[in-house]
Amino acid sequence: MDPTVGDENGLPRPRSAAPAVDPLRALGLPTEKVSILLVDDEPANLDALEAILGDLDENLVRAESGREALRCLLKQDFAVILMDVRMPGMDGFETAVLIRERQRSTYTPIIFLTAALGDETHAARGYSLGGVDYIVKPFEPEILRSKVAVFVELARKTEIVRRQSELLRSIEKRQHEKELAGTRAAFLADLERKNEELERNQRILEDKVRELARANEDLEQFAYVASHDLQEPLRMVSSYMQLLARRMEGRLDKDAEDFIEFARDGAARMRALIQGLLDYSRVGVRAHALEQVDCEVVLEQVLIDLSPACQESGAEITRDRLPTVPGNAMQVATLLQNLIGNAIKFRGAEPPRIHVGVEARDTEWLFLVRDNGIGIDPKHLERIFVIFQRLHTRDQYPGTGIGLSICKKIVQRHGGRIWAESTPGGGTTFKFTLPKRAEAPRPQEAAEAPAK
Repeated sequence: MDPTVGDENGLPRPRSAAPAVDPLRALGLPTEKVSILLVDDEPANLDALEAILGDLDENLVRAESGREALRCLLKQDFAVILMDVRMPGMDGFETAVLIRERQRSTYTPIIFLTAALGDETHAARGYSLGGVDYIVKPFEPEILRSKVAVFVELARKTEIVRRQSELLRSIEKRQHEKELAGTRAAFLADLERKNEELERNQRILEDKVRELARANEDLEQFAYVASHDLQEPLRMVSSYMQLLARRMEGRLDKDAEDFIEFARDGAARMRALIQGLLDYSRVGVRAHALEQVDCEVVLEQVLIDLSPACQESGAEITRDRLPTVPGNAMQVATLLQNLIGNAIKFRGAEPPRIHVGVEARDTEWLFLVRDNGIGIDPKHLERIFVIFQRLHTRDQYPGTGIGLSICKKIVQRHGGRIWAESTPGGGTTFKFTLPKRAEAPRPQEAAEAPAK
């Protein structure tokens, strides 16, 4: 097939082809025209420049003064500026100085045009102001067009690089956001799974606590009933042993009398243990509603009850002014009597010196009972609060080993903590806290832990 067709004169010419696809447009890169700023105070010169550069098919912007050129630069950016040097009011050099002060046009290429033939001083100044060329009129149109075309192409490629950089940053940002979203989703899923596990464990723990509370209540009730019911047969055993001792007095040998005395002593100790167990169980089974307790009045009564022991031991007791706290007066009295009584009992060679103190804290009162007694080995400081635990034989110090257990339970029932600080031979300080305001009791709390 003939690839050409004839024109109106019959001469061959190429057959029309389909419009070519712009490769820049195909890549999504800029294809719009760039702007060229033409600055000259002579309209005829501007017309000539437009005629020379028209073939470039770019956006040509005219400015007839330096001030007008600056206004144009405020509105848009330019690929290159062609500027006449000699203009009235503000010449090309002065305009160039102001153009360079604007950040967006600091590196915009400027081609100076001048009619001053061979003026090397002007040329040097133009280059010093950042001009990329200094052309003397008249000039060859092709040369000027070629130079401008270079800067047009440079501006277009610079824009391509800028857009590619933005595209790359956008891709990286989307990738990062995608990865971040995946990480966040995994984290949230893991967090939700752990929350579910925590809630499940919390429910199990609450069930166990309720079971433990019921078991403790049942145990306390059993201990109360058992110790109460054991009193009657023990009283019968003790009564008959006393009756036997009176009736057989003088008729038994020494061994028999010793056996009866051993039985009576065992019954007395058993009665003391049962009474202690009964007192321990009463703390929980017969808990009374909390009321305002004046600890000063309670301590006065406790000291009256302990006055025989104080006189016998020569004890000297000092005290701070005690506050009023929400609690049960009878149990607070038992608490103070047990602690002060122990301070008198476990004394050393010197007469007991006992101090009952108190310190105000944010939401609680910190009480202390300090003595100069025999002290306690630090490794036993937790053990002493366990029921029936004794550090000494009954021959050394009488007792049942229940007193401090009762103290611990009373403090717990009041929402506080109790612990001891001591060294052997250096005396002992028992400390406990009671809330300033009434709160729910915390029977499961580790009451021995000292306050932070």
